[in-house]
Amino acid sequence: MIFREAVLAEAAAGYHRLTEYYRDIRAFFEVLSVRFALPEYGVRLRPVGGNELFSNANSYLLSDESAYPYYLWTPTWLGRSYVDADHVPEGQAPDDLLTARTRLIAFVWPWLGFNDAYVEDAAQPECWFGVAEPHPDDDTETVHVTAQSLFNFFRLERTFEAEVDGWLTGNFRSHVAIGCNLTGHWFLRRVPLATLTSYYQVEQRVIRPIGEKFAALRHAPAERRHDGHAPALDMVVPQPR
Repeated sequence: MIFREAVLAEAAAGYHRLTEYYRDIRAFFEVLSVRFALPEYGVRLRPVGGNELFSNANSYLLSDESAYPYYLWTPTWLGRSYVDADHVPEGQAPDDLLTARTRLIAFVWPWLGFNDAYVEDAAQPECWFGVAEPHPDDDTETVHVTAQSLFNFFRLERTFEAEVDGWLTGNFRSHVAIGCNLTGHWFLRRVPLATLTSYYQVEQRVIRPIGEKFAALRHAPAERRHDGHAPALDMVVPQPR
């Protein structure tokens, strides 16, 4: 037997339900873009990667050549990263900025809540979000490369250290053998997607916490790098209207 009758009977309905889920993901990120563009909580944020979303499944292979021990043709994780808009010169894409000079990267990662080799299954789909101060080994690394590394190599259960003021916190651990060259600190919250069903809930449970945490970290002393020096920052001064 090749095709299983029980699977075929549910395939179309399952596909349509998952399609609607991805439509909600798109609407969610569109709301974030609009709200992050305003300095409501002390900072304006620009998305990294344009309209691209990071994904843990972006190709279709007959042979499983990925690091995952199972076929993963439908993404369970999607994500987007953001940087301080004041660091982005006019006419330049955020992707081209150097991580060493922008310092902070915010991230938002919706997750279906299961089938991850590094995280225990959750009771329901979740949104992971937070702010990181990553330090790649290469001072010329761009924020797009670093944001991809954050998405690929974030290991909550191995790097978590404490919970402070409602934020899970920890430090990245460089692991060159698997392609991760990051050190630095991160702040994370996890909320069920079921609690993000209105504009008000998204504002209070995702947008506001990210904005306030990012603004607070932006005005805090920069972390010392492994070489003992704080990273230099580029700040674009807005021109008067």
